[in-house]
Amino acid sequence: MNAPLVSTPRVEAFFFDADPGTRFSLYHAPDPHRPERGAILYVHPFAEELNRTRRMALLQARRFAALGYAVFQIDLFGCGDSCGDFSAARWDIWKRDLGVALEWLRGRSAGPVQLWGLRLGGLLALDFASSTPVDGIILWQPFMQGRSCINHFLREQLIAQGDNPPPGSPRSTAALRAYLAAHGSIEVGGYALARELAQAVDACDAVALAVPPCPIHWFASGAPAPTRLAASAARLTRRWGERGATVQFHAVDGVPFWNPIEEAECPALLAATSAVFGAEP
Repeated sequence: MNAPLVSTPRVEAFFFDADPGTRFSLYHAPDPHRPERGAILYVHPFAEELNRTRRMALLQARRFAALGYAVFQIDLFGCGDSCGDFSAARWDIWKRDLGVALEWLRGRSAGPVQLWGLRLGGLLALDFASSTPVDGIILWQPFMQGRSCINHFLREQLIAQGDNPPPGSPRSTAALRAYLAAHGSIEVGGYALARELAQAVDACDAVALAVPPCPIHWFASGAPAPTRLAASAARLTRRWGERGATVQFHAVDGVPFWNPIEEAECPALLAATSAVFGAEP
Protein backbone atom coordinates (compact mmCIF):
# COMPACT_ATOMS: atom_id res chain seq x y z
CA MET A 1 0.00 0.00 0.00
CA ASN A 2 1.25 3.49 -0.81
CA ALA A 3 1.05 6.36 1.68
CA PRO A 4 -2.52 7.55 2.34
CA LEU A 5 -3.68 10.53 0.30
CA VAL A 6 -6.22 11.38 2.99
CA SER A 7 -6.17 9.99 6.49
CA THR A 8 -8.64 10.68 9.29
CA PRO A 9 -9.47 8.55 12.33
CA ARG A 10 -12.20 6.89 10.27
CA VAL A 11 -11.30 7.15 6.55
CA GLU A 12 -8.19 6.51 4.47
CA ALA A 13 -7.87 7.26 0.73
CA PHE A 14 -4.83 5.78 -1.00
CA PHE A 15 -3.43 3.96 -4.02
CA PHE A 16 -2.13 0.42 -3.66
CA ASP A 17 0.14 -1.46 -6.01
CA ALA A 18 -1.47 -4.07 -8.22
CA ASP A 19 -0.66 -5.75 -11.51
CA PRO A 20 -0.65 -3.67 -13.61
CA GLY A 21 -0.13 -0.30 -11.93
CA THR A 22 -2.05 1.04 -8.96
CA ARG A 23 -5.65 1.15 -7.76
CA PHE A 24 -7.42 3.99 -5.99
CA SER A 25 -9.09 2.86 -2.76
CA LEU A 26 -11.09 4.20 0.13
CA TYR A 27 -11.13 2.47 3.52
CA HIS A 28 -13.79 3.22 6.14
CA ALA A 29 -12.79 2.07 9.62
CA PRO A 30 -15.58 0.68 11.80
CA ASP A 31 -16.97 2.87 14.55
CA PRO A 32 -14.71 2.15 17.54
CA HIS A 33 -17.66 2.61 19.90
CA ARG A 34 -19.50 -0.33 18.35
CA PRO A 35 -18.71 -4.04 18.45
CA GLU A 36 -16.90 -4.90 15.20
CA ARG A 37 -19.18 -6.92 12.95
CA GLY A 38 -16.73 -7.81 10.17
CA ALA A 39 -15.72 -6.33 6.83
CA ILE A 40 -17.37 -5.46 3.51
CA LEU A 41 -15.65 -5.18 0.11
CA TYR A 42 -17.54 -2.99 -2.37
CA VAL A 43 -17.64 -3.97 -6.07
CA HIS A 44 -18.68 -1.01 -8.21
CA PRO A 45 -20.83 -1.00 -11.38
CA PHE A 46 -19.85 -0.76 -15.05
CA ALA A 47 -18.54 2.27 -16.97
CA GLU A 48 -20.33 5.56 -16.25
CA GLU A 49 -22.62 3.91 -13.68
CA LEU A 50 -19.59 3.93 -11.37
CA ASN A 51 -19.64 7.73 -11.33
CA ARG A 52 -23.43 8.02 -11.17
CA THR A 53 -23.59 5.82 -8.09
CA ARG A 54 -20.59 7.10 -6.14
CA ARG A 55 -22.72 9.15 -3.78
CA MET A 56 -25.04 6.28 -2.89
CA ALA A 57 -22.08 3.95 -2.37
CA LEU A 58 -20.37 6.47 -0.12
CA LEU A 59 -23.52 7.09 1.92
CA GLN A 60 -24.03 3.37 2.48
CA ALA A 61 -20.33 2.80 3.24
CA ARG A 62 -20.56 5.42 5.97
CA ARG A 63 -23.66 3.72 7.37
CA PHE A 64 -21.97 0.33 7.36
CA ALA A 65 -18.96 1.81 9.17
CA ALA A 66 -21.23 3.43 11.75
CA LEU A 67 -22.78 0.00 12.38
CA GLY A 68 -19.38 -1.54 13.10
CA TYR A 69 -18.23 -2.80 9.68
CA ALA A 70 -14.89 -2.12 8.04
CA VAL A 71 -15.62 -1.10 4.43
CA PHE A 72 -13.20 -1.12 1.50
CA GLN A 73 -14.02 0.60 -1.80
CA ILE A 74 -11.73 0.04 -4.79
CA ASP A 75 -11.74 1.46 -8.32
CA LEU A 76 -10.93 -1.52 -10.53
CA PHE A 77 -8.32 -1.41 -13.29
CA GLY A 78 -9.22 1.06 -16.03
CA CYS A 79 -12.05 2.51 -13.95
CA GLY A 80 -12.53 5.70 -11.95
CA ASP A 81 -9.30 7.05 -10.50
CA SER A 82 -7.29 3.86 -10.89
CA CYS A 83 -4.60 3.45 -13.54
CA GLY A 84 -5.21 2.11 -17.02
CA ASP A 85 -7.61 2.90 -19.83
CA PHE A 86 -11.08 1.40 -19.87
CA SER A 87 -10.22 -0.07 -23.28
CA ALA A 88 -7.61 -2.27 -21.55
CA ALA A 89 -9.93 -3.45 -18.76
CA ARG A 90 -10.55 -7.18 -18.60
CA TRP A 91 -12.83 -9.36 -16.45
CA ASP A 92 -9.94 -11.51 -15.16
CA ILE A 93 -7.94 -8.39 -14.16
CA TRP A 94 -10.94 -7.14 -12.20
CA LYS A 95 -11.20 -10.46 -10.36
CA ARG A 96 -7.49 -10.31 -9.55
CA ASP A 97 -8.03 -6.79 -8.19
CA LEU A 98 -10.75 -8.11 -5.90
CA GLY A 99 -8.42 -10.85 -4.70
CA VAL A 100 -5.74 -8.31 -3.74
CA ALA A 101 -8.33 -6.07 -2.07
CA LEU A 102 -9.83 -8.99 -0.16
CA GLU A 103 -6.42 -10.03 1.14
CA TRP A 104 -5.72 -6.47 2.26
CA LEU A 105 -9.10 -6.21 3.98
CA ARG A 106 -8.68 -9.51 5.79
CA GLY A 107 -5.41 -8.13 7.13
CA ARG A 108 -7.40 -5.29 8.72
CA SER A 109 -10.37 -7.26 10.04
CA ALA A 110 -10.51 -10.64 11.74
CA GLY A 111 -14.29 -10.90 11.35
CA PRO A 112 -16.40 -12.31 8.51
CA VAL A 113 -15.97 -10.68 5.10
CA GLN A 114 -18.82 -9.95 2.71
CA LEU A 115 -18.91 -8.72 -0.88
CA TRP A 116 -21.24 -5.85 -1.76
CA GLY A 117 -21.87 -5.53 -5.49
CA LEU A 118 -23.90 -2.93 -7.37
CA ARG A 119 -25.33 -3.59 -10.86
CA LEU A 120 -22.63 -5.42 -12.88
CA GLY A 121 -20.54 -5.33 -9.71
CA GLY A 122 -23.08 -7.75 -8.24
CA LEU A 123 -22.48 -10.26 -11.01
CA LEU A 124 -18.72 -9.75 -10.73
CA ALA A 125 -18.96 -10.35 -6.98
CA LEU A 126 -20.88 -13.60 -7.55
CA ASP A 127 -18.37 -14.78 -10.15
CA PHE A 128 -15.44 -13.92 -7.89
CA ALA A 129 -17.08 -15.68 -4.93
CA SER A 130 -17.53 -18.86 -6.99
CA SER A 131 -13.77 -19.43 -6.75
CA THR A 132 -12.89 -17.41 -3.63
CA PRO A 133 -15.26 -18.22 -0.75
CA VAL A 134 -16.61 -15.33 1.32
CA ASP A 135 -18.96 -15.13 4.29
CA GLY A 136 -21.80 -13.30 2.60
CA ILE A 137 -22.86 -11.36 -0.50
CA ILE A 138 -24.89 -8.14 -0.75
CA LEU A 139 -26.46 -7.40 -4.13
CA TRP A 140 -27.80 -3.98 -5.06
CA GLN A 141 -29.93 -4.07 -8.25
CA PRO A 142 -27.64 -6.69 -9.83
CA PHE A 143 -27.45 -7.77 -13.42
CA MET A 144 -27.90 -11.53 -13.33
CA GLN A 145 -26.83 -11.96 -16.95
CA GLY A 146 -23.81 -10.16 -18.29
CA ARG A 147 -25.34 -9.95 -21.74
CA SER A 148 -28.11 -7.75 -20.34
CA CYS A 149 -25.52 -5.32 -19.01
CA ILE A 150 -23.72 -5.04 -22.35
CA ASN A 151 -27.03 -4.54 -24.16
CA HIS A 152 -27.97 -1.81 -21.67
CA PHE A 153 -24.58 -0.16 -22.23
CA LEU A 154 -24.96 -0.26 -26.04
CA ARG A 155 -28.49 1.14 -25.90
CA GLU A 156 -27.04 4.29 -24.37
CA GLN A 157 -25.28 4.86 -27.69
CA LEU A 158 -28.58 4.53 -29.55
CA ILE A 159 -30.19 7.01 -27.16
CA ALA A 160 -27.32 9.44 -27.65
CA GLN A 161 -27.77 9.28 -31.44
CA GLY A 162 -31.35 10.53 -31.08
CA ASP A 163 -33.97 10.39 -33.81
CA ASN A 164 -31.58 11.52 -36.55
CA PRO A 165 -28.45 9.36 -36.34
CA PRO A 166 -25.61 9.96 -38.82
CA PRO A 167 -26.03 8.07 -42.12
CA GLY A 168 -24.71 4.55 -41.94
CA SER A 169 -24.49 4.45 -38.14
CA PRO A 170 -25.72 1.29 -36.35
CA ARG A 171 -29.36 1.58 -35.29
CA SER A 172 -29.82 -1.45 -33.05
CA THR A 173 -27.93 -3.28 -30.32
CA ALA A 174 -27.45 -6.14 -32.77
CA ALA A 175 -25.81 -3.76 -35.26
CA LEU A 176 -23.62 -2.29 -32.53
CA ARG A 177 -22.60 -5.78 -31.48
CA ALA A 178 -21.71 -6.60 -35.07
CA TYR A 179 -19.57 -3.45 -35.22
CA LEU A 180 -17.83 -4.46 -31.98
CA ALA A 181 -17.16 -7.97 -33.29
CA ALA A 182 -15.76 -6.66 -36.57
CA HIS A 183 -13.65 -3.80 -35.22
CA GLY A 184 -12.62 -5.17 -31.82
CA SER A 185 -13.78 -2.08 -29.93
CA ILE A 186 -16.66 0.36 -29.75
CA GLU A 187 -16.93 3.71 -27.98
CA VAL A 188 -20.05 4.55 -26.00
CA GLY A 189 -20.26 7.74 -23.97
CA GLY A 190 -16.50 8.12 -23.95
CA TYR A 191 -15.85 4.52 -22.90
CA ALA A 192 -14.04 2.29 -25.40
CA LEU A 193 -15.36 -1.22 -24.80
CA ALA A 194 -13.02 -3.96 -25.99
CA ARG A 195 -14.40 -7.07 -27.64
CA GLU A 196 -12.56 -9.27 -25.11
CA LEU A 197 -14.23 -7.61 -22.13
CA ALA A 198 -17.66 -7.69 -23.76
CA GLN A 199 -17.29 -11.41 -24.50
CA ALA A 200 -16.28 -12.17 -20.92
CA VAL A 201 -19.19 -10.18 -19.49
CA ASP A 202 -21.62 -11.79 -21.97
CA ALA A 203 -20.49 -15.24 -20.87
CA CYS A 204 -21.24 -14.60 -17.20
CA ASP A 205 -24.63 -15.88 -16.03
CA ALA A 206 -25.55 -15.99 -12.35
CA VAL A 207 -27.59 -19.18 -12.81
CA ALA A 208 -24.48 -21.11 -13.85
CA LEU A 209 -22.20 -19.79 -11.10
CA ALA A 210 -21.12 -22.03 -8.22
CA VAL A 211 -21.92 -19.55 -5.47
CA PRO A 212 -20.53 -20.34 -2.01
CA PRO A 213 -22.77 -21.63 0.80
CA CYS A 214 -23.37 -18.25 2.41
CA PRO A 215 -26.18 -15.72 2.99
CA ILE A 216 -27.04 -13.60 -0.06
CA HIS A 217 -29.13 -10.44 0.36
CA TRP A 218 -30.58 -9.18 -2.91
CA PHE A 219 -31.93 -5.60 -2.80
CA ALA A 220 -33.97 -4.44 -5.80
CA SER A 221 -34.98 -0.79 -6.00
CA GLY A 222 -37.13 1.06 -8.47
CA ALA A 223 -40.30 3.09 -8.60
CA PRO A 224 -42.42 1.27 -7.64
CA ALA A 225 -40.51 -1.60 -6.05
CA PRO A 226 -39.75 -4.21 -8.75
CA THR A 227 -41.69 -7.11 -7.29
CA ARG A 228 -41.67 -8.71 -10.74
CA LEU A 229 -38.04 -9.61 -10.01
CA ALA A 230 -39.21 -11.72 -7.10
CA ALA A 231 -39.90 -14.62 -9.50
CA SER A 232 -36.33 -14.50 -10.78
CA ALA A 233 -35.06 -14.33 -7.22
CA ALA A 234 -37.16 -17.37 -6.32
CA ARG A 235 -35.67 -19.41 -9.17
CA LEU A 236 -32.14 -18.46 -8.16
CA THR A 237 -32.95 -19.15 -4.53
CA ARG A 238 -33.83 -22.72 -5.44
CA ARG A 239 -30.75 -23.15 -7.63
CA TRP A 240 -28.32 -21.61 -5.17
CA GLY A 241 -30.01 -23.34 -2.26
CA GLU A 242 -28.84 -26.64 -3.70
CA ARG A 243 -25.30 -25.37 -3.08
CA GLY A 244 -26.02 -24.29 0.49
CA ALA A 245 -26.60 -20.58 -0.14
CA THR A 246 -29.58 -18.77 1.36
CA VAL A 247 -31.15 -15.88 -0.55
CA GLN A 248 -33.31 -13.12 0.87
CA PHE A 249 -34.94 -10.79 -1.65
CA HIS A 250 -35.73 -7.22 -0.55
CA ALA A 251 -37.94 -5.09 -2.83
CA VAL A 252 -37.51 -1.36 -2.13
CA ASP A 253 -39.41 1.65 -3.48
CA GLY A 254 -37.08 4.31 -4.83
CA VAL A 255 -35.55 6.00 -7.86
CA PRO A 256 -33.14 4.16 -10.20
CA PHE A 257 -30.13 6.12 -8.96
CA TRP A 258 -27.76 4.44 -11.45
CA ASN A 259 -29.45 6.25 -14.34
CA PRO A 260 -28.18 9.66 -15.55
CA ILE A 261 -30.08 11.68 -12.95
CA GLU A 262 -28.07 14.37 -11.20
CA GLU A 263 -27.21 13.34 -7.64
CA ALA A 264 -30.03 10.82 -7.47
CA GLU A 265 -30.40 9.14 -4.10
CA CYS A 266 -32.55 6.30 -2.81
CA PRO A 267 -33.03 6.81 0.93
CA ALA A 268 -35.30 3.77 1.14
CA LEU A 269 -32.51 1.50 -0.10
CA LEU A 270 -30.07 2.98 2.41
CA ALA A 271 -32.60 2.48 5.19
CA ALA A 272 -33.49 -1.10 4.16
CA THR A 273 -29.86 -2.18 3.83
CA SER A 274 -28.87 -0.60 7.13
CA ALA A 275 -31.84 -2.21 8.88
CA VAL A 276 -30.81 -5.68 7.71
CA PHE A 277 -27.14 -5.32 8.57
CA GLY A 278 -27.69 -3.29 11.71
CA ALA A 279 -29.98 -5.87 13.28
CA GLU A 280 -28.78 -7.56 16.42
CA PRO A 281 -27.20 -10.97 15.75
